Formats: sequence, C-alpha cells, structure tokens
Amino acid sequence: MKHASIISITVCLFFISTFCVAGSLQPTAAPGSTMKTLDQIEPRIPIPASTTAASVFTITASGSYYLQGNRLCSYNGIAVEANNVTIDLCGYSLIGSAAVSYHGIAITGQSNVEIRNGTICNFGDGIYESYTTGTGHRVIDVRAVANMRTGIYLVGYGHQIKGCTSIENGFSPMGSGVYGIYAGNCSIVSGNIVRNNGKSASVTVYSVLGGDYSTISGNTITDNGNFSSGTVYGIIVNSGCTVIGNTVSNNGRSSNGGYTYGIFFWEGNSFADQNTAYDNNGTNMNRPASCTFGTNHTP
Repeated sequence: MKHASIISITVCLFFISTFCVAGSLQPTAAPGSTMKTLDQIEPRIPIPASTTAASVFTITASGSYYLQGNRLCSYNGIAVEANNVTIDLCGYSLIGSAAVSYHGIAITGQSNVEIRNGTICNFGDGIYESYTTGTGHRVIDVRAVANMRTGIYLVGYGHQIKGCTSIENGFSPMGSGVYGIYAGNCSIVSGNIVRNNGKSASVTVYSVLGGDYSTISGNTITDNGNFSSGTVYGIIVNSGCTVIGNTVSNNGRSSNGGYTYGIFFWEGNSFADQNTAYDNNGTNMNRPASCTFGTNHTP
C-alpha cells in the first residue's frame, strides 16, 4: 500500500508539471506608450477667459473652439472670419462694454458657423451676421440677454435658431428697429423664448422675424415692446412660411402711438396652425386671403 501511494503521488506530479508549464518571461516587444497628446485630450481650440476687458478674439481657421471661462470684452467679443466653425461657450458668458456698435459674436458672410451653450450680454447685438452670403448657421441653447439693440440677428439663409432665450434686448436701440430674433430666408426658428425686448423703444420692435420660406414653430413670445412708441410685432414673416404651435401674448402693452400685431403675415402663401395669440395690444393675427389657416386661437 505504501508503494502504491508513492506511485500515485508521482503520477499526479507528472500530470501537474505537464499541464502547468510556464511561458517565457522574456517580453516579445516593448510596451506601447499610454500617454495622450494634448490634442487627443482636448482637440478643440481654447478661447481664454478674462476678468478684464479683452480685445476681440478673431477666428481665421475652421475648427472647434471653446470658451474657458467668462470673458469680459472691450470691443466685439468674437469675430468669425472662417467657414465651418463651432463655438462652444461651455455655459460661460461673453460680456460686453455696453456700446451699441459692438457685437458679442460677429460673423461676416461665412457658412456653417455653430454657436451653442452660453450667454451673450451687454453688447450692441448678441450674435450678428449682416451679410446676405451668410449660410447655414446654427445657434443652439444660447441666452442673448440685455444687449442694447438685438439678441440674435442672422441675415443670409438656411439658418437654425433652436432652444435659445432672447430677453431684455433693445433698451437703447439705434437704426430701424429692435430684434429679439431675426432669421433670413429658409430658416428654422424653434423652441425659443423671446421676452421683454424693446421696452420703451421709439423704433419698431420685431420680436421674431422670419424671411421667405422659413418655419417658425413652438416659440413663446411675450411682453415685447411694452411702453414703446413704435409698431410692435410678435411674429412677422415674409412669403411662403410655416407658422405652427407658437404662443404670442401681451406684446405692445401700454404702447403709445404705435400698433401691435401678435402674428403678422407680410406677404402671402404661408400656412398657420395651432398658434395661440392673445392680449396683444392691437391685432392678434392678420389673415391675408392668400394664406392658409388651420386651427388657431386668436381672439
């Protein structure tokens, strides 16, 4: 029995050594680097924060840019001079010097510029594109607050303004009018809050203006042009537009000398449905014969 046990142990050790042979301890190659470059960690281009009045930050190359903190500005905040640019404000603010001729973000006829996620305040105009060659801009989740003339102003065509807040702009206007949101031809203006722009203004107040063939939908437009002496428009559109699901109320309250339209169709061939326009100090909605109207609440 003793010899049988020794034989059994020997056999077991043989099988264990056979199936548990260690591999080579010599590495086949040097380990790869685990370090990442700065471009891999943050591939975007920073726009520095500033607690003192900084000069304009000019963008001359396509790419993605981000604001690193609140930035006080002595002139224009950011000048965009390139196509295919994205600016992420990262929840921070561009803050102007309360000069009516300055712009928070100035675009000069470029295409495909996106601005998102932050606040632009205390400039003449919050976001400003005045060139008819400007195309395809997107402004998303931006707050344009207390600018002296205009919140968001995009001439050109094919823009999108979505989920923005334009409030208390136009307290010291110059020129032909105050604009909460201006969008050129073939644009989409959706889900925005436009409130208390053009208070006590002596010029025309355009709370939301859409160019030809634009879609204006799901916006809340209230208390614009109150105590003003000029004409007040809640929504005004040119020809071939679609105006759906907007709420337009209490615009032009206590205005003196001007006239108020909740929703105004400047030209024909537009379609309006599911809008609510009430308590505007004038006409809640005009109804040109060449337009088509669904179910709207416009007492």
